[in-house]
Amino acid sequence: MYHDERQSLKETGQKGDFLLPFVVVNTIMPDFYTTYPMHWHDEMEIVYVESGEYEEYVDLEEYHVHQGDIILVSPCVLHSFRQTDNKRSIFRSIIFNFNMLTSNNTDACSIRYFTPFLDNMYINPVVISEEEPYYELLLNSVKTLIQLYNKKEDFFEIKIKSELFNLFHILFKHFLIPETHETNMKDNTTRNIKTILDYISEHYMNPITIDELADSVNLSKHYFMRFFKKYMGMTCIEYINDYRLNIATNLLLTTSMQITEVARKIGITNLSYFNRIFRKKYNMTPKEYRYNVDNRK
Repeated sequence: MYHDERQSLKETGQKGDFLLPFVVVNTIMPDFYTTYPMHWHDEMEIVYVESGEYEEYVDLEEYHVHQGDIILVSPCVLHSFRQTDNKRSIFRSIIFNFNMLTSNNTDACSIRYFTPFLDNMYINPVVISEEEPYYELLLNSVKTLIQLYNKKEDFFEIKIKSELFNLFHILFKHFLIPETHETNMKDNTTRNIKTILDYISEHYMNPITIDELADSVNLSKHYFMRFFKKYMGMTCIEYINDYRLNIATNLLLTTSMQITEVARKIGITNLSYFNRIFRKKYNMTPKEYRYNVDNRK
């Protein structure tokens, strides 16, 4: 389930398995999420918006995405998503490790294409909409990968690998642009944000102070609060609560823990406070959430 695969900022869990580091994750919003906190992982992610619309945040930029859009999230790039105006949306995320495409023996594909891509020497469009030239070509490849994974017919692993090469042929030929300059300021900002969010992911089960977080990136408390709000679009406390609540929903759905135990697991000892912030985000209590989602299965 999607909850199990996305619980830390830098996701360290295996996507798929050792033999096939490739998964397709189906997300329905708001059935399980109304937001998902900023995070990153070593794998590439390609998202197809099957229906609805929502806000996607990629590499410190905000994008309003709609039905039919394809979103490209490169490895190690910060990203998150948020529901728009209580609207329902469904999207499919293809997540895979580049080990599937790169060889132990260096070849032309690695030298000319994949290594430069992973070294950020290409600029890729984050959102590709149906108005774009060659959109249909890319969409067919994305849908083929989703179908191959879902059906898992005989020899599907070979077809998935083959189709991934086809997808990157389309991207390199029609969508990717060689990078011509460095963006050091943005790199430093991203590095600081990753440090802050990594600290939260490692300590969310304990009390976290603003002073601790500011110290982790050598910023003053005042500047840190403005910095966080500017680039994250929410206060630090709001982000920590959002991060904890996403973990709480997973515990509610995948364990039989009592509500008080769930709250303690995510670093909240005041049950009334836990219920209050949970209701604010999901418009129901934790107990109601567990009952409603269980009865949709």
